[in-house]
Amino acid sequence: MRGGIIGLIGLQGVGKSNALYEIYAARRNALDQARRQPPEIDTHGVRLEDDYDTVLFKWRRHPELFASLLMGTHEASSEFRLEYMKSLSEEIAERFPRGDRRSIHGGNLNIEVEAELDKQTIGRLREISWLNVLRRKTILIDTPDYSKTDRRMMAKDLEGIYWLWNTLAETGANVVVAVQKEMFCDHFFFDKMQRIELEPLRPEQMLEAYKRRFFGSEPFTEEALLTIARMSRGIFRRYLRYITLTLDLWQTHLEPRGPASPATVKEAVTLERLTEDMQLELAEIFPRQSEAPLEAVRLMTHLEESGPQKQSQLAEELGMERYKASRLLAKLELHRYITRERSGTDKIVSATKR
Repeated sequence: MRGGIIGLIGLQGVGKSNALYEIYAARRNALDQARRQPPEIDTHGVRLEDDYDTVLFKWRRHPELFASLLMGTHEASSEFRLEYMKSLSEEIAERFPRGDRRSIHGGNLNIEVEAELDKQTIGRLREISWLNVLRRKTILIDTPDYSKTDRRMMAKDLEGIYWLWNTLAETGANVVVAVQKEMFCDHFFFDKMQRIELEPLRPEQMLEAYKRRFFGSEPFTEEALLTIARMSRGIFRRYLRYITLTLDLWQTHLEPRGPASPATVKEAVTLERLTEDMQLELAEIFPRQSEAPLEAVRLMTHLEESGPQKQSQLAEELGMERYKASRLLAKLELHRYITRERSGTDKIVSATKR
């Protein structure tokens, strides 16, 4: 791929940042191996090892971005920061031949240069140097988590990333940007991306992750961990949070304790807690219905515990009017949280496997 743009889409907490770090590490290892071999040149005269040259960073707007690069607080590797500093020094030297008296010092241009350059020129020099260093690289961008009130901020960030990709595309630079699935809508940039979605983990995978890390399921029963995993809906950040909540409650029990059970989990992780954690993704489905997210979570939790049920039976067990349950299920089905299959005059409702 040359000049490509990939959107790595995933729910908040599903592991987008970790995925970017894994991609970065793999590509840096490949680059190290390629550098140990005799250089290979492709048909365009480009060294093949350049294909693995990668930079990873959290997205920042320009003033903060360049300050972090100069001050060394940027997540990019020290190698990248040195490359940037060198490029900036060269840009300054071109405009000021007496470059030995005009250098970068303490994260800023020195006083003599500051006196001769206005802020706009300084900013332009930093921007040119930044773009010079990013030419032909694969750029992995981790965007921040946004709340439902941050759409304007996210749109501004996306416009900055779009500018960067559009500016560098002709040099062959590729951009991979991690984007929150809950916010993935209503922006022209999304249509230009090749989209790859990070699927939530299955409960069995989350259980295995715990057992591998702690050499068993203690102090939980395996069923308790599976209950936490199902409540987490495959989102690892929630999984860790619910483990902590359950342990906090389990440790307060005064009587002799056995392993933490599913009952302890359900006491610790309330329906309100589950609804709060799903609020952002459910806000798109129920934008003006304050009670609907809680009802939706109650319905999905019941389905995951009981297994597939007839729609009429489900409404009865939850104490919901049938027409209300039907409308709620229709919206959840549209967004693939549940599935329904016709069975005679009724429908069988199942939670979507995640």
